[in-house]
Amino acid sequence: MQLIDAGTPATLAACVRARFHEVFGEEPTTVGRAPGRVNLIGEHTDYNAGLCLPVALPHATYAAVRLREDGVIRLRSAQADDTWEGTLADVGPGHPRGWPAYVAGVLWALADVGYAVPGVDVVIDSTVPVGAGLSSSAAIECSVAAAVVAALGGSLTDE
Repeated sequence: MQLIDAGTPATLAACVRARFHEVFGEEPTTVGRAPGRVNLIGEHTDYNAGLCLPVALPHATYAAVRLREDGVIRLRSAQADDTWEGTLADVGPGHPRGWPAYVAGVLWALADVGYAVPGVDVVIDSTVPVGAGLSSSAAIECSVAAAVVAALGGSLTDE
């Protein structure tokens, strides 16, 4: 069995900031972090009113974000070679596909609940193994939501 180093939060946040600068030539405004998780009991029962015991992992996904004024969305992942570019108007069922769908879906959902989501540049990096049942997609979504809402001056916590 191969173990994947979870890394340290400060080092990984610095790495995603550096990658953002490498890709977009500017510094990100915010970095969001969300852990992977495993359910010790009750897989898929949490949303079916069953018992569930989720445990957060030290492995996490980091999203570096910078807002744009032109409505353009540019998405990049350290785990992929491609960049997705579009606008919120381009986001819909089946588009985009793959990992960009998780990021674009979060932006669409934030706009749908009233956030004034402008354009945004996003770089994702993660130590959560993809496809291992450790909620890597949820970690992408939560890290992006945390970073974008913070960049917009908001908070995802009840105050």
